[in-house]
Amino acid sequence: MTLAEFLSSEPGMLLSGLALGAVAGSFLNVCAHRIPLGQSIVTPRSRCPQCKSPIPWFRNLPVFSWLVQGGKAGCCTFRIPLRYWLVEVFVAMVFGFLFHRYSQMPNLGPFVAGCIFAWLMTAVVVVDMEHMIIPDRFSMGGAVGGVLLSMAFPSIHLIHHSTEFLDRLGGGMNSLIGLLVGSASLYWIGILAEKGLKKEALGEGDVKLMGCIGAFCGWKGAIFAIFGGATLGAFILLPLLVVGRLRANEKDDAEGLAWGQEVPFGPYLALAGLLYLTCIRSWVDGWFDSLIVVFQRSSLG
Repeated sequence: MTLAEFLSSEPGMLLSGLALGAVAGSFLNVCAHRIPLGQSIVTPRSRCPQCKSPIPWFRNLPVFSWLVQGGKAGCCTFRIPLRYWLVEVFVAMVFGFLFHRYSQMPNLGPFVAGCIFAWLMTAVVVVDMEHMIIPDRFSMGGAVGGVLLSMAFPSIHLIHHSTEFLDRLGGGMNSLIGLLVGSASLYWIGILAEKGLKKEALGEGDVKLMGCIGAFCGWKGAIFAIFGGATLGAFILLPLLVVGRLRANEKDDAEGLAWGQEVPFGPYLALAGLLYLTCIRSWVDGWFDSLIVVFQRSSLG
């Protein structure tokens, strides 16, 4: 078997996805660190945060360098946060899954969109968790990219039954509808929550992020991301809140998540959108289709 034949096989595509994903995850770490600080993601080259020494390529290999060096910098005593390694591993696994899943498909649309969307959503999770912001280049830039990709690859929205022109038009319209439904729905949810709580409930970045999710996932995926994100947040945050309350009762200065504390919603929206596009789209779409049929029948009689 030649190298080209191996790379085109399912195991070869899986390994290619893992390798490319690890590199993409390493670049994501650079973006997540520099973009919130307003720094260039191109220059200067990677440097140690502590001693400012340039990092040579053999100490900057995704996934492996962190393991070989035991999580320590090779130039000084600086300990590299575990988060960097986890991001590289996560993106590598998602890319590997997508490469393997779409390895035998002639249409590259869902594969390309899935990889770009996964990278964007992971970046949103990392930056929003650390800085409580969602950069516009991820949300608004992602929304524009989602619309353009939908027009170039209508199969992203499962459109492939008409002429090429109509397919591209339908893909773009589906993406725009998803963008508007996602952002508008979360905007009005935020307005109602603000009226009820008497304080700001959602940030503008979350609304723009929903536009990006809707552009890639369509209106069904956007609605799922809103309620799926809220469900994920509840499952993750409620136990942390209970633990924080118990610790606070035991010790007045105990640290941890407390009731009334602001937490980012973007990561849960991003994870729900990623879950929809990569794993459960057929199930969610089927549920919405069944609901539409029920409404149509009820309206007819």
